[in-house]
Amino acid sequence: MPDAPPARRDALRRDAFAPLLDSPRAETMRRHTREGRATHSVPTGGAPQPVTLFDDGRSRINLGTNNYLGLAGDPQVVEAAVEALRRYGTSAAGSRVLNGTTRLHLTLEEELADHYGTEDAVLTSAGVNANVAVLASAGAPGDVLLVDAHAHASLHAAAAASRGTVQRFTHNSVASLERRLDRLAPDAGAVVVVDGVYSMSGEAAPLAAIAGMCRRFGARLVVDEAHGLGVLGERGRGAAEAAGVLDRVDAVTVAFSKSLASVGGAVLTSRAVADGIRTTAMPYLFSAAGDPAATAAALAALRVLRREPERMQRLRDNGALLRRVLTEHGAAPLPGSGAVIAVPTGDDEATCAAWAAAHDAGVYTNAVGWPAVPRGQGVLRLAAMATHTPEQLQLAGELVAEAVRRTRAPERAAAMS
Repeated sequence: MPDAPPARRDALRRDAFAPLLDSPRAETMRRHTREGRATHSVPTGGAPQPVTLFDDGRSRINLGTNNYLGLAGDPQVVEAAVEALRRYGTSAAGSRVLNGTTRLHLTLEEELADHYGTEDAVLTSAGVNANVAVLASAGAPGDVLLVDAHAHASLHAAAAASRGTVQRFTHNSVASLERRLDRLAPDAGAVVVVDGVYSMSGEAAPLAAIAGMCRRFGARLVVDEAHGLGVLGERGRGAAEAAGVLDRVDAVTVAFSKSLASVGGAVLTSRAVADGIRTTAMPYLFSAAGDPAATAAALAALRVLRREPERMQRLRDNGALLRRVLTEHGAAPLPGSGAVIAVPTGDDEATCAAWAAAHDAGVYTNAVGWPAVPRGQGVLRLAAMATHTPEQLQLAGELVAEAVRRTRAPERAAAMS
């Protein structure tokens, strides 16, 4: 297809595709591809296991997957997906309100609601869509959605799609949230939106204080637990459970692509809110239902999580081990909890170089730069899995630490210390 705009009468008209065609980030990615050190879209040749086969024929210790409980290749989960594929076919071939609902969808909703202790659950075809389903449908003109500045991009986009006004508050700052709530018009509805665990840093939100602030000001609270489900809390229900405030959260959103080893998402909430989502939310009304194999895989993974809580303890032990190894070898990660571990690297060039060095040494990580993190505050994002062995994490931590130390320019190291 052509990159040039179609013929037009007005030669002065700006090209609306210019932000796409002239993207500096895209040019950087192309340059890294030409130089053989591309950090993005690295193809794999096998399941995201602790040691994963990549498309270049090499196996690497995989610290760059969200397969936190190690269930993406688990025989119980795989067999459930295969059976659903045989019975229901490859696609639901319609939205939930038309022909797309199967008994699998209904059962997963029932068991998720039971797990979280909510009245209902609404499935969506992606975790992103769970955020859009609840936030884009909430708020009326004059209402305000207060979103943590570092919240996932889908939360900001979903809030912006609502009829309310969006305000950002300083990341993890209860004082900043309080100031904004205090300035609201007395009759304005308010929704506070945070991640339970922030996906790039591993930080947990101060949910006890935030829930208290919401109660004080009469605000609703929405928590994205994509990276908390199966990781934090006594029963693996996330940061809100760990903070003891799950019963004070108005809506929890989850993604199945992490601990539940699948694709899809859900909103856990009251029956009345769930009914509202089913009748108004675009991702529910106008998107095809999750495919049967993915739905069955998520259901099987949820059952494993509930039946085998020891997996969560292994995950936590592995995360603590990896943090300790990194710190002992001069690459201390950012403070955080859960499976996500962020090792500071500096600017994007340093981050790319550290990623390439670790990749060449046999460890796969995620290189994270702006805009996912503030400019100049890049990280190698690592994630422990319940199925990593201590020996794998010891070696991987040493290799990542060496890669980070070797690629830090002296001025960068001084600025970060």
